[in-house]
Amino acid sequence: MDYNEYHMPDIPNTPHTDYIEKRSASMAIASMALAIAGLVMGCCVYPAIIFGSLAIILALLSRGGEMTTNGYAKAGLILGIIAIIFGILFLIYSLTVLFIQFGGLEGYMNYIEEIMEDMGYPDYTNPYDMYRDMYQNL
Repeated sequence: MDYNEYHMPDIPNTPHTDYIEKRSASMAIASMALAIAGLVMGCCVYPAIIFGSLAIILALLSRGGEMTTNGYAKAGLILGIIAIIFGILFLIYSLTVLFIQFGGLEGYMNYIEEIMEDMGYPDYTNPYDMYRDMYQNL
């Protein structure tokens, strides 16, 4: 009998590698879930960029020390990149509309203020003007 045959653990079957594989699988699944959430929130600029970047980070961390990734991590990586691209494209689209249609942020704020005045909202100087008339008639 050889001493190494019975007393040296086989490296792939050690509990430490099982823990790493479970952790890697969990990170890969979390990466894919965050990437899908980033795609769903693609029209909300900041969540798409944040979830997409977190998906990329978790996909890369799920590799551990290995050079290969599993299917969930690859999907999370690709979908995370797509979510970031959607977020950036929607940000560019929003800024373009803001500057072309309203002439900038100041023009947009004036437009919102006009809409609020047309709807009968009180102005910002005395917000209780609307309620004063209601209570005088009681």
